[in-house]
Amino acid sequence: MSNFMMNMISWVLLLLVILTLYLIDKVNHLAAMYEPPKPEPLPEPEAPPAGDLLFAGLEGKKLWDAMNGKAVQGFDTSLLDSLRPHYEPILREHISATFKDGVDEANEAEAKTPSSQRQIDTVRGHVQSWLPPQHLGSIYRTGVEFGGLYAKDPNPDVLARLKETLDSVTSMLYQRAGVPLDVPYSELLLSPPAEPETTADDMLALTDQSDQAEVLEGMPDLVAQELAQGLEHAQEYEAQQRQDLAAATDAEVIEVNVAQAELKPA
Repeated sequence: MSNFMMNMISWVLLLLVILTLYLIDKVNHLAAMYEPPKPEPLPEPEAPPAGDLLFAGLEGKKLWDAMNGKAVQGFDTSLLDSLRPHYEPILREHISATFKDGVDEANEAEAKTPSSQRQIDTVRGHVQSWLPPQHLGSIYRTGVEFGGLYAKDPNPDVLARLKETLDSVTSMLYQRAGVPLDVPYSELLLSPPAEPETTADDMLALTDQSDQAEVLEGMPDLVAQELAQGLEHAQEYEAQQRQDLAAATDAEVIEVNVAQAELKPA
């Protein structure tokens, strides 16, 4: 092969190498200038409701243990005692809600087990309450029977048994929590609906009606006398109207006869 051809091939290879390097640099430059699209921001998760600051650090079974007199690390005994009056509404709401769940689910085919933990709303936020499952099960089953079998066939003996069960379980819970129970839960949850109260306006209306009845009963002769007098006046008025109408008719007849007589030739 001649030197000319060797030189030509060398120059071609050199140009190809330079072109390759140029293309690589250009691609790198374009890649550096490319900005990938920004991903759409994910929606921010909703903030959980604020917890009750009064029971901060005491929730769930830990709160129940503290109310049962068990020592809780980081909490003074006097502080736990001062929380008991504030714990009573939480305990009452947990018990009432469990009983209501039983009543609402009384007609369901599959039996359910109430959860030991329930979120209870307070005026300051919420608290995770925990109660022993065996006690909650008794309360729930009482609600199921009250809303199911007893509602279909009310029986005083059954109602008495349900009241005894509910009062026994709830009083035990209150005793363990060291909270006084003022009103039995049988009166709160198993009592029949109260009759509507009579308002002051209703009492006033009833008083007015009774007063009117007494007045009418006390004056029957006077009312009859007034009705008789009114009827007599009405009859007299009708008779006078008939007389006036007859007199007016006679006067018109006389005027017509006189006019006809005047028109006749003499």
